[in-house]
Amino acid sequence: MRRWLYALAGLAVLAGAGLVAASTIHERGYLSPQFSADGSSVVVVVRDTRAMVLGFGYEMFTPPARTRILRDRFSIVRIALADGRPETLVELPASPLEGGWVHSYRPSLTGSVSAHLRWATPEALEFEIAVSRPRQPTSETFVTRRRWNPGTASFELAAWMPGSTSMGGDERSQLHGDREVIVRRAAGAMPCAVLIVAAGQPLARPLAEESACRQTYPGGYPVADLTEAIRRPDIERAELLKTTHERLVAEARAKGMAEGDAALAAIRVMQRQGLYPKPSTIVATPAGEPEAGAPIFEIARMEFVVGLFPDIEQAIQSPGVEIEKSIGEYIRHDDYDTSRLINEFLARRSSSTFFVRTDGRLWKIVVTRR
Repeated sequence: MRRWLYALAGLAVLAGAGLVAASTIHERGYLSPQFSADGSSVVVVVRDTRAMVLGFGYEMFTPPARTRILRDRFSIVRIALADGRPETLVELPASPLEGGWVHSYRPSLTGSVSAHLRWATPEALEFEIAVSRPRQPTSETFVTRRRWNPGTASFELAAWMPGSTSMGGDERSQLHGDREVIVRRAAGAMPCAVLIVAAGQPLARPLAEESACRQTYPGGYPVADLTEAIRRPDIERAELLKTTHERLVAEARAKGMAEGDAALAAIRVMQRQGLYPKPSTIVATPAGEPEAGAPIFEIARMEFVVGLFPDIEQAIQSPGVEIEKSIGEYIRHDDYDTSRLINEFLARRSSSTFFVRTDGRLWKIVVTRR
């Protein structure tokens, strides 16, 4: 008992001297907001955590803080756009961090968290939530998820287990008409506001907002300051690429092409339309004499036979036609040194002209990199 009293007295002295900071924190954050199918509400993952913090936890200046996680709960909430009224759809069991200690720096005093919501159908909402406890040499991550099984038309729920995340990226349901739903951070690790960005409106509308965001942004949320969080251009481009590719594949399949050939044909059309980057190309034309300064490479017929230069061979067979350049370096062969010489030459240039002599003929080869 006396030793405990001495320890508590020592802690009090250190705290009084400013060497140990003790405080309690309550954080509420919002993750992965998505519009409902009819656009009348937004569903979002909400994390509610309370903790006791010992230490300052300022990286580069103090040791990491020691945080006792008193509460760590997640829920999925639907918020009506008309009046901002929240409705809890799912309450999850306590995360594995609750009741334990986290050693970390600010702002991640309560560990790190990620979440993802996705509509599998207009009524079926999938989710994946992960929490990580910092450890050396790697963090310890726990995941819970609910997936929709189309075959059984039911959900498959996995409790908190050690693992890694598998869901992520943008979702089309972040947009609805001319509106986009995003989150905004302040000083904490978690976003503290859910915002609705509408076309033509200079200010975003807060649909849910914590005190940290209200204090940090007393003048509201100018859309001009939210460019890093706005995802509409990327989401719409991804949607355009997806629908265009699907349409082109379907058209090619309708003409009798196999699935793989139809997919390749769709990619080539999209490259011509500028939707995909154009590939590097190679063009071969007959030549009488080499140009001054351009190298000449001798390629034996057997090098074509064993497949060392398929794009050059195809270009020679179709003079003047742009042929897609093979990706990467040419394969080397123990009996020939030509691949190494051409690879070294091409590595030094983005667009290259060289000559190839094969079967007694001279060809001008132009490679254009993109």
